[in-house]
Amino acid sequence: MDFKLLIANHPEITIFFAILLGNFIGKIKIGHFSLGAVIGTLIAGLIVGIFVVPDIPEIVRWAFFDLFLFAIGYSVGPQFFSSLRRSALPQIIITVTVNLGGLFAAIACAYFFRFDTGTTAGVLSGALTQSAALGTGINAIHSLPISEDQKAVLTTNVPIADAMTYVFGDLGLILILVVILPALFKIDLKKESAALEESLKKDGIGGASESFFKTANKETVRAYVVTNPKYIGRPISEIEHEFKDNRMFIEKVSRDGKVQEVDTNFVLQKSDLVTVTGWRSGFIHGVEAIGPEVDSHQMLTVETQERKVFITNKEYDGMKMSQLAERGRGLYLRKITRGGVELPIGANLELHRGDVLYLIGAPKDLNVATSKLGFAESDPKKSDLAFIGACICIGIILGMFSLQVHDIPLGLGASGSVLVVGLIAGWAQKRVPYIGSIPESAQQILIDIGLIVFIAVVGLKAGPHAVDAIKEGGYPMVLKILGAGAITTVVGPFLGFFVGRFLLKQNAATTLATIGGAQTAMPSLNAIQDASGSKVLATSFTLPYAIGNILLTLWGPVIVAVSRLWQ
Repeated sequence: MDFKLLIANHPEITIFFAILLGNFIGKIKIGHFSLGAVIGTLIAGLIVGIFVVPDIPEIVRWAFFDLFLFAIGYSVGPQFFSSLRRSALPQIIITVTVNLGGLFAAIACAYFFRFDTGTTAGVLSGALTQSAALGTGINAIHSLPISEDQKAVLTTNVPIADAMTYVFGDLGLILILVVILPALFKIDLKKESAALEESLKKDGIGGASESFFKTANKETVRAYVVTNPKYIGRPISEIEHEFKDNRMFIEKVSRDGKVQEVDTNFVLQKSDLVTVTGWRSGFIHGVEAIGPEVDSHQMLTVETQERKVFITNKEYDGMKMSQLAERGRGLYLRKITRGGVELPIGANLELHRGDVLYLIGAPKDLNVATSKLGFAESDPKKSDLAFIGACICIGIILGMFSLQVHDIPLGLGASGSVLVVGLIAGWAQKRVPYIGSIPESAQQILIDIGLIVFIAVVGLKAGPHAVDAIKEGGYPMVLKILGAGAITTVVGPFLGFFVGRFLLKQNAATTLATIGGAQTAMPSLNAIQDASGSKVLATSFTLPYAIGNILLTLWGPVIVAVSRLWQ
């Protein structure tokens, strides 16, 4: 087979081969650490690009990058705007401190070592493990008033510096958050997390809310004939209130052989057949007092569903989970996610707009809850493609506007504008759910595919020049880049911890999780959860993660503009 002819006729094969090879590289483990698919694909693209020079149009990488940025903005939009509250101010301050610390550290190192603009942008994106900043940095370089040859050199240096600094950016942050800072300041992550988890689960209203947090797989359904005079002539709401600690609900009533349409105001009569659902233990604590149990297929058949419900009603913003439990008639909560991260369930967990509840119950109860909370996920198999296309077009057009300062264009650029439009679109869709629907699974596909294809093309285009670039700089330049990356990785977390722990007097463990979120490092959350033996710290990770994604992505064009001052 003539491989040169194959690549000439089908250059796209190099993209998919780089992705394939990159995933293998990303899965190589050193202890518990692995590079991951993104940096693995970048390295694979550089390697493949050294040996072959595929003719891949520029439009390919930017089209996929725009899809990625839009999806990122869309996914974090609700969480980003919900963070604009007074109670979130400490987390916002810590996040901004961490992000600014990383930016200023990268700028200082670049100035001290006299890095070119491309290397500077790569150090920032790699050390802070934010691949979106790599793309926005390259995009900003293309807007500079320099020759195409100079642009080619600078855009080659970005992924090389990124790949060199990414490993410590990822691993170093984990060591800082899980080993170094806890050792220096005597933080017992297990003890701190256990205390936080206990406070989260404290329930001051009795067992009613506790049973709301149990999954429905142990729910029991039984049928009774109403014979006890105590319950005859009383509405369902009063009877359910007597058994509220075990969340017993009357879901069906049959009168004279006909199933009735019932709600909580429905009044029971003698000889009614009632279907009672609830936690299994509740049936041995008095519910049989309604009357004798009966075996009726019709009455014992109760349809249940699981539904993803998005909280958009401001009435529930800031509400404790225990308060929600009192209103969740006939329902059980399987899990709750915020910004795509599963949160620990507890009575004192505070709800935010944009949270997603996975509720289990009868359709009529789910419909009532959905109408009050917000809206249910639309068809998970359909995405509003016209909405996606329109938003990206608007973002690209807005990115054309910029200010010229000393011949340096200052503005969001196409990439930054697409991100911001995605941010607004995601927030708006949660308030007007009938347009712009993109299921969470589709969002994740756009993020994964958009980023991985972009990274593969970046590596392939930089590969042909990578060897020459490394040879030209030599080992001294490699050491400078590694040192600059390490400094950039370390400064932000230490500054953030100092501000959070000593100035804002925040809990030490939650401050560590906030720092991990600020640097958008999902592996750091996994490491913190493993070290603490609890998921409770996820509540301090999601909001900074949303803000950090925006700020770090915008740092790409910022650092390109600043670095031009000494070029």
